[in-house]
Amino acid sequence: MDMQMYAGGESNYLKASDIKGRTPTVTIGKVELVEFDNNGVKDRKPAIFFNGKDKGVVLNKTNTKGLIEGFGAESESWVGKDVMLSVVNTEMGDGIRVTALQPKTDDLDDDIPFAFALPALIGFALAVNEVAPAII
Repeated sequence: MDMQMYAGGESNYLKASDIKGRTPTVTIGKVELVEFDNNGVKDRKPAIFFNGKDKGVVLNKTNTKGLIEGFGAESESWVGKDVMLSVVNTEMGDGIRVTALQPKTDDLDDDIPFAFALPALIGFALAVNEVAPAII
C-alpha cells in the first residue's frame, strides 16, 4: 500500500510552519466552503483564499468570529479586505490566527472640530488652575 498520502504531502492550505516568524498581510480573494472527511463523516468548513497566493486558510471558530466582527457576517463582504496572518499557540499546537485589518484612513475629521475643542480645553485648564492651588 502506498503510504505517501499519509505523510503530510502538499496541501492547498497554509500550515503554521509556512508562516512561522512572519506576519504577512494578504487580501482575501474568495471564500469557499470546503469539504473534509472526518473519520468517515463529511465535514464542511469555510476557507479563505488570497489574491496572488496558491494556498488558503481553513477557518476555525475563532478566526471566523474575528472576521465577522471585522467585516460583517456576509462572507461576500470579506472579499477584497486585508487580513494579517500570524502564528498562535493553541491547545492543539501552533495554529494560524487571521486578524481582520481595518482600512487605513487619513481623514482626521471628526464630529468636534479642533477649533471648537481648543477653547474648551483652555477653559478646563484655567478652571483646574484656579481650583488646584486651593487643594494643594
